[in-house]
Formats: sequence, C-alpha cells, structure tokens
Amino acid sequence: MKKFLYIAAMALLLAGCSEDYKDWAEPQVNPQGADIVFGSATASEVGLIDYAQIPAGTETVKVCDMTIPGTSDTTYHAETYILLDGETYVISNDGYMDANELNQYVVDHYGRAMEQRDIPARIKWVMTNGKTATTMTSDEFKVHVILAPLTIPDLWYLVGSGFGDGKWTNKGMESVGVSMTPMYGTPGSLNILKWVGYLSARNTFKIIHTPGQSEQLSMVDGVIAHNDGAGGNIRITESGYYEITVNSDTYEVTVEKVDIAPGVYTMIGMPGNYQGWNPAENLMTAVNTKNENHDWIVKDFVITESTTLKFAADGTWDVNWGAGAAFPVGEGVQNGNDIPVPPGTYTVMFNDILGYYYFMEQ
Repeated sequence: MKKFLYIAAMALLLAGCSEDYKDWAEPQVNPQGADIVFGSATASEVGLIDYAQIPAGTETVKVCDMTIPGTSDTTYHAETYILLDGETYVISNDGYMDANELNQYVVDHYGRAMEQRDIPARIKWVMTNGKTATTMTSDEFKVHVILAPLTIPDLWYLVGSGFGDGKWTNKGMESVGVSMTPMYGTPGSLNILKWVGYLSARNTFKIIHTPGQSEQLSMVDGVIAHNDGAGGNIRITESGYYEITVNSDTYEVTVEKVDIAPGVYTMIGMPGNYQGWNPAENLMTAVNTKNENHDWIVKDFVITESTTLKFAADGTWDVNWGAGAAFPVGEGVQNGNDIPVPPGTYTVMFNDILGYYYFMEQ
C-alpha cells in the first residue's frame, strides 16, 4: 500500500513538472511600443541680411534654410532655436528670427560699424511630445548681416534769453551752438526729444524746428502750440533746473522744474585712442554763456580712421561718460564703455546732465 501511494505521488509530481515546462517554453507575449525614429535634419545659410534694405516695420528676417526632422510618431513636434556664440534664440520652423533680436545681438557683440558680419551659427531642434524630448543639432553655418545706419532724430532747437549767447539769432546751422541749443533724442526713440539745464526767472524762449526757418513751438492763446512764427515767447517764472520735452510727432511740449544738483564743469574733452586718451585735449565749446552751462559742442570734428572715445570732465578721468556701441546717438554714463566712431567729419553735441550726445555727420 505504501509503495502504491509513493508511485502515485511521483506520477503527480512528474505531471506538474511537465506542465510548468510547457508554460516556460511558450511564454505569454506583452507587446512593447515601437522605437521612435527621427529623420535627418539640415540647416544652410541664406543671403546677406542688409538692414538698410529691410522695409520699415519688418518683424522677422530669414537666417537660414532648413529641413525639419521627421518622426515616426506624429505626437512629436519640433521646437526650433538658433545658437549664436552660445546664446539661444527662438526661430520659426522655416528659418525666420526676430529682426530686433538679431540686430541687438550684432550691436552687442560686434558694435555699430556698418561692416558685414559673418556670424557662426547652429540650429537646435528639440523634438518633443510634451512628456519626453530628444535634441538634434545642425552643422555650423554662417549668418551674414550688415546693420543699417542709425537715423538722427528730427532735431529741434532752443533759442532765447536763457540759451547760448541769449541773442535769439536764427540764421541757420551757423547759429547752432552759439544762440541755438540743440535738444537731444531719447535713447530708443526718434520722436521724444529732451533738454535739461538751468534757467533763470524771466528767461524766455522758443523752440525752432529748422535753423534759419520760422517753424516753431511757442505760446498761442496761453498754450504751447505748433505754428509758423505767429506765437509768443515761453516764459520761465522761477529760477532752477528744468527739463523740456518735445514730442516731434504730436508737437506736445512739457516744461517741468526738476529737483537736481548736477556737477558744473569748466571743460569737456573727447579723449580716445585717436589722440592717446588724453582727457585734457580735444575740448568741446560751452554753448551757454548766459546761464550755468551744461551743453557742449564741437564742429568740424574729423576722424580719419575708426576709433573709440569717451567724454571726460575738467581734464581728468574722475568724471567721464561712455556708452559702448551706441552711435551716432546715445546716453553716456559714468565709466561707461568706449564709444566707437567710424571715419567722418562730425558736429558733436553733448549734455552733461543727461549724458545724451549726437555725432551729426556734416
């Protein structure tokens, strides 16, 4: 009996082992997702981007031609970027970049000189479905750019008993810096002009558009208005520092007393590598001989080779103004970077309170 039970048990055990082996030899299949395949991607250079030829209001410029990576999984899409000297900018999938961003990149890295720049670039594609992503990068190519010349704002000039020599002379450009004091363009704007300086009580003035002509901003029926010489004088009732602002598009004028205590300087020089960086040479002429002066001018300023310079007060480097790549207009700040100046003959104007300047080619 015991032998029978033993044989039966062995039979059951062998049967169980045989069944387990069958399951292992024919395992259940759990299908996995297919590998995602991304196609090739390329980027190649296009022609010269000449900002002087780009129509006003253009928002984007084409920086490359490209082939977007294909994908076997349609849930993925491409996010596209251009890499310029380690800086990353978003571009469209047809190779267009924000025009202002590219212009600013060139100014920051190469300066304002109107020379063709051949900028090394790569395209980066980030292929993503919102959960996972893979990155692809193109071979290097060049973006070719040349900047447009900066436009000098539409200038207006102050003339009257508190400006220049106080003689109200308006004979043309020869009066600028003598009787007529320029207003200065606000950085980043071509229509907002400013002047800041000292005026005495009972000083009167007008704001002239074109030296030698009668178009002006002056008093008409108690308000400052645009007219052709028919207006009266604008009058100052209290001595102090004033900020005068003109919107050359709308002719809106504000005259506001400001609470400031600026430095007063005996001379302003224009030191640069064209003259050995001597702050006591290449001096500007003080414009105002009636009130405390804060405006300076030099005419027939000749630069024969590209140079850099700054503005410096009283023959030392204690007070100096630089503005980096901003040319021909800009806002100088204390110890700012050198200002690049290309060859040319210029009238240079500078206000030492605002730090604003012009290089107007003659």
